[in-house]
This record gives sequence, structure tokens and C-alpha cells, in this order.
Amino acid sequence: MSTQRPILRNAVIAAGLGTPVLLLHGSASSSAMWTPVINALKARFRLIAPDLIGYGRTDAWPDEYEFGLDDELQLIEPLIAHQPGGSHVVAHSYGGVVALALARAGRVSIRSLTLIEPVAFHMARGDPQAWAEVERFSAGFGERMAAGEIEAAMRHFVDYWSSAGTWDAMEQGTRANMRRAAPKIMHEFHAASADSAVDALRDVAFPVRLIAGDMSPLPVRRIAALIAERLPNASLQVIAGANHLLPSTHHRVLSAWLLRTLEA
Repeated sequence: MSTQRPILRNAVIAAGLGTPVLLLHGSASSSAMWTPVINALKARFRLIAPDLIGYGRTDAWPDEYEFGLDDELQLIEPLIAHQPGGSHVVAHSYGGVVALALARAGRVSIRSLTLIEPVAFHMARGDPQAWAEVERFSAGFGERMAAGEIEAAMRHFVDYWSSAGTWDAMEQGTRANMRRAAPKIMHEFHAASADSAVDALRDVAFPVRLIAGDMSPLPVRRIAALIAERLPNASLQVIAGANHLLPSTHHRVLSAWLLRTLEA
């Protein structure tokens, strides 16, 4: 693979005025998932929601290049560079892995970091039950992808994060968009399984807030708890009745919580 970096066209939703809040979506999603949160917060904040690589209107990742989290950061960092006092960062799932890399890189100023069930899978290695589930899930997806069974791979992926039958209940257009994202998800598995050096954030001055749903898969609940335990300036909020899709299913609860916790 080429070691040079591609030039990608990226897309962003932005609304509101005030202190910047960067919103990072998860795998097989787009900036559009944040629309209810943006509408709730835009009277007080400047909301910036990019489409990550391969999603929404941002270009797909070219096969001939090796992918890394720094490639996401190259498109994200200019969006919040040179902000007086820094920006809040709110991130979900794979977006939480990107947010951890953003904080660790230290090239932009961050006011606070809110991680909604970040899939920093390497953190689950310390919990045998959670790690075994991570391995089953990732192997199931990888084996189907290797066999060219894109439909089956995405059914496995979506139903794991939501519930059995979710994939089949989706509209055909939505499923088509998700099938196109499947190769990028493989890259994201690798990035999420690498050590994100959470300990490097032990001395940061800004607060780190973890959010998890009590009905989410075991690995992400444990990962959120482990990160909260590892960082002295971190806290964990558990939302009753929510699963991994809580930014969509519980957007009112999330928006109200963000309005209480983010400083304008």
C-alpha cells in the first residue's frame, strides 16, 4: 500500500453560535445522526459535526492506502483549530476512538471530552468475559467480509449493536449505504483494537465524561467503566433503558445532559 496520504473531500454540518462543540459519529453512521442534538444545543453552542471518512458526503478511503486514525484527524483538526479556550468534543462509538486519538495528539485545545460508549476494544483485554465477546463479534464480522458476504456481515454488525432483526427491518436505501461502508468498518476494527494509550490522558486538565446504556453489549459497558476508572478526572453516567444506539433513541436525555454539563 502507498505510504503517501490521499487528498479527500470532506463534509460538515455546522449550526449555532458560541463555544464550539465537535460531534463525532460512530461506524456505519454519519453527521446526520446528530441532528436532534444539534437542534437542542444550537441556541447556546456552535455545533460542528463532520462526516468521518467513508460516511455521508466525505470521500471513501482508497484501497491502495494504509489507513490510520491520523487520517481522520487530518480532516477534523482544522475544524476546531485556533478556538479561544478550546472546544468541547462529544463522540459516539468509533467516534470515541477518534476523539481519544484527538486528545492524545494534543494539537488542538479541548475543553471537555464526552465519550458515549467508545469502542476502544483493547481496553476490554483486562476483562476475560468482555474480551471473549469482542473476539466473537469481530471474528464473525471479519469472516463474513473475507468470504465476500457483505450483507451477512452487516446484519451481524447491526443486530449486535441493536437487536436481532434490526438489519432486516431497515429500509433498502439505508442498508445499501451501510453495505458500502463495510470495508471502512474493517479499518475501524483494527484502529479500535490498537492501544489508544488512555493513560496518556491521566494528566489532562479537562474533564472526561463517559456515558453508557445499561442495555448495551457487555464490552462497551466495561470499556466505559474501565476508562472512567483509569483517568482521575473522568466520570461515568449510565442511562437506564438505553443501548448502544442511545444518541438516536435517547437524544432528548442526551441533549438535556449535555446542556447541563457543557460550559458555554
